[in-house]
Amino acid sequence: MTSRNSSTQLWLITHYHENGSLYDYLQRTALDVETCLGLAASIICGLVHLHVEIFGTQGKAAIAHRDLKSRNILVKSNRQCCIADLGLAVMHSQGSDYLDIGTNPRVGTKRYMAPEVLSEQIRTDCFESYKKTDIWAYGLVLWEITRRTAVNGERSSLLLSSSSFFFPFSFFFFPFSFF
Repeated sequence: MTSRNSSTQLWLITHYHENGSLYDYLQRTALDVETCLGLAASIICGLVHLHVEIFGTQGKAAIAHRDLKSRNILVKSNRQCCIADLGLAVMHSQGSDYLDIGTNPRVGTKRYMAPEVLSEQIRTDCFESYKKTDIWAYGLVLWEITRRTAVNGERSSLLLSSSSFFFPFSFFFFPFSFF
């Protein structure tokens, strides 16, 4: 924290991950099956850590991300992932049973929003609902990862360039146009 002319500046210092976001990493890297599974496992481990409340003096509240997407996941040099950008996250503590969600529960990136969020049918009083929307978004991130995975050393003909990236089954889940 620094002060200049009686104005306060707050600085957030974090680790630098040279591979950038998962989205960028997938655009420039063909994955083998082992790397695909490793990325998927490290993301779900991070998500489980966020979702679980840890009790004790060094504990933490349970957290739902609410904007999980490939651009909010960083890839370390060892190909482990870090979940980033918790600006829309909601915390929950069993002791207080309080959710700080603000006035608009429909936040995040539309492409990754669960159907109940898009239709405004999400139970805003239930933390489990927000955890489930994170799992929905994780499924879409898995879809992105697997679409860029080479099987038996060959890239699948189903792998498309980023310009043809589309929401899977949008005609089935969303008869109305949000995209």
